[in-house]
Amino acid sequence: MAEVCDGISEALRNTFGTEVWVRGAISGLNRSANGHVYFTLVDPEDVGQRPDAILGVALFANAKFRVNAILKRTGSIRMEDGIEVAIGGSIEHYASGGRVQMIMNMIDPNYTLGRLAESREATLKRLATEGLLEANRRLAVPALPLRIALITSEGSAAEADFMDELSTSGIPFEVSLFDTRVQGAEAPKTLSSAIAAAGSFNVDVVAIVRGGGAKTDLVAFDHYDVAAAVAACPVPVVVGVGHEIDRSICDEVAAVAAKTPTAAAGWIIQQVLGFDRRVELATQRLARAGVHQLQLANRHRDMLQRQLVSDASTALTKAERRLDLATTRLHVSARTALTAAQHRLDRSELRRQALDPAALMARGWSITRDGAGNIVDSVDAVVVGDRLTTHTSDGVITSGVVDTQRTADQPGDGAASDLPVDTSNKNESSQ
Repeated sequence: MAEVCDGISEALRNTFGTEVWVRGAISGLNRSANGHVYFTLVDPEDVGQRPDAILGVALFANAKFRVNAILKRTGSIRMEDGIEVAIGGSIEHYASGGRVQMIMNMIDPNYTLGRLAESREATLKRLATEGLLEANRRLAVPALPLRIALITSEGSAAEADFMDELSTSGIPFEVSLFDTRVQGAEAPKTLSSAIAAAGSFNVDVVAIVRGGGAKTDLVAFDHYDVAAAVAACPVPVVVGVGHEIDRSICDEVAAVAAKTPTAAAGWIIQQVLGFDRRVELATQRLARAGVHQLQLANRHRDMLQRQLVSDASTALTKAERRLDLATTRLHVSARTALTAAQHRLDRSELRRQALDPAALMARGWSITRDGAGNIVDSVDAVVVGDRLTTHTSDGVITSGVVDTQRTADQPGDGAASDLPVDTSNKNESSQ
């Protein structure tokens, strides 16, 4: 048995030598308490699936210092599940465990960075081809985003920074936390699910936050599935991932890309404060417009009042002139009518005086009546023997008819007349 194991070890050294470089994706990374690191390498396309081939890797504590020094010089890489690496070391067979394992002592960070850059470029190109880069950015951010869906790792420093910033604002935000992995091989899947769930929640904005770290710590936010979930989210997404210099693909597709979790919270706060300022400005403009309109109305009222007074004064003056003219005309008309009436009265008086029987009788006329009191105006009105009464200006004469005689030029049936009849020569008086 020992000879077989020795043969396997010798065959490995003859095949691979004392140093070999292997490329693959880290899976199942475990950092032990004694400082050793253990993981397996799989083909990149097998990450998250059942791999066709795996290679166990051990990075012992004495070699880890050298590897960490190399990684520290780049400042961008940290070994995590799902990260593609190119590592150097020896292939060893452990007879006691019956396994073949790579003993790692070197790493090429440029390979990892190059693979990350290639993956990032391919993902951006795919998102652009599918029209997803601007999809979320085209959504209108609500004027008052008070309801927030927060996607992060519960209990993380990113959550604390985000919530502290909201709390100090004094604004009554309503935050719904969606706990998710933000690092490691499972992070893309859990992040995508959390974004989809938050998008269907009753919120105004979705915030995705994570603290800073190496590029490899943030690789989940460069994953196509996560970026596509952000682009498809029906609610505006605010991303605050990493430090000031970090920019993920999620930043490229989100409605708002903030530098840090604190900055993401600050951006939301500013939207609310901006709404308050806009309301205040609108109120001030409305108040100024109201004052201006009131001033215009007052000036218009004063103008109308002056115009009304002027028009009333003019109308009153015209009415007074018309009244004076009418009064003058009335006086003239009255005098004219009075004069005409006086003239008519004078004429009537003259006619009355002319027709007055007393006046006529004073000039020698008399009135003769028969026994019935009828005026005798014709010889045919009496017969011999009738008793007559004759009225003169100074008395009454009673006589009887002894004879009648018709004047040749008088008609036989003369009409009765109110004029007195002179009977002084026709009638004989009798006592």
